[in-house]
Amino acid sequence: MTAFARLLRPVVLLVSLSPLACGGPPPEGEAPPAPEQGKQALTPPTVTISTCYMSGFGRPNFTCEGQVTGGTLPYNFFAWWNVANTTIGVMTFTGPNSTKVNGRCVAYQTAQVRFEVTDADGVTADAVYSFPCVP
Repeated sequence: MTAFARLLRPVVLLVSLSPLACGGPPPEGEAPPAPEQGKQALTPPTVTISTCYMSGFGRPNFTCEGQVTGGTLPYNFFAWWNVANTTIGVMTFTGPNSTKVNGRCVAYQTAQVRFEVTDADGVTADAVYSFPCVP
């Protein structure tokens, strides 16, 4: 093999692989990539409250966990609100798109909280979650 052929072969190989590396849908079973910061969202933001559970050991204390997906990164605003029979306490970030909140609720009543998120485009999404306040 000549020196010219040795130099040319890697270039031809790179050119022939570049369409595979630069396009097409993700392989079957894989999720599409998350949008990059500042890029237009593929979907509007969606907020979910995955769970609220009692954590007071005899007192009416609760912890709720919420997540956001979609929208345009970065998320600019996270908030938890009292809807009924709750007092919101401390919110803790558990990741770039998830939080926990602690609070108190009125014993033996149905408690409701709302989790709200605003993305970089100013689009707001929220979710309401109801749970029994049983200490």
